[in-house]
Amino acid sequence: MVETVNPDAPTRAEKRREQRRDLIIAAAEAELSESGIAGTTLAGVGERVGLSKGALYYYVDSRDALLALVLEDGLRAVREEAARSVGDDASPLERLAAFGRAHVRLAVERPSGQLIISNVDLLAAHDRTAELLHEHEEAARAIVREAVAAGDLRDLHPVVASSAFFGALNTLCRTYDPDGELTLDEMIDATLDLLVKGWAGR
Repeated sequence: MVETVNPDAPTRAEKRREQRRDLIIAAAEAELSESGIAGTTLAGVGERVGLSKGALYYYVDSRDALLALVLEDGLRAVREEAARSVGDDASPLERLAAFGRAHVRLAVERPSGQLIISNVDLLAAHDRTAELLHEHEEAARAIVREAVAAGDLRDLHPVVASSAFFGALNTLCRTYDPDGELTLDEMIDATLDLLVKGWAGR
């Protein structure tokens, strides 16, 4: 029997590169958690994964590129988790809520999320990270457009809606206290309820 080869299947080298990339991202997140954005260096990340600074250049050639790699992975995780948490037949409002939940959880639970919340202005000043943030915002705006078209939300401008959406959620992330009166889920529920009810179609 002849074995069928999938031409799109990753090669061993590609798999190894992907595994190494994941290790670099994890190491960078650990470095960010311990040292903050100012103290995170290619040398420090390379040491965590057993790579010299020169070898690390094969994957990322600058600290900005490293931060972009971490940011891209985190934002992709938000969208994947949001899609996974609702069914294919979910309404736009359900998908918007799922997106918001995943965004907050990333920001609270992962260093890549803290990178976003604490350094938005810095990230927006660099082309690649600014592009990634724009793509993330555009994903939310696309859902808002669908909700407006479906009559679930009133006729909101997507840019204004996404600014309010991320502004409220990012403030939640910055002010959340694990020892506070409300749990994280309760704060997310209350914030999304306030936003969505205020935007509901008439």
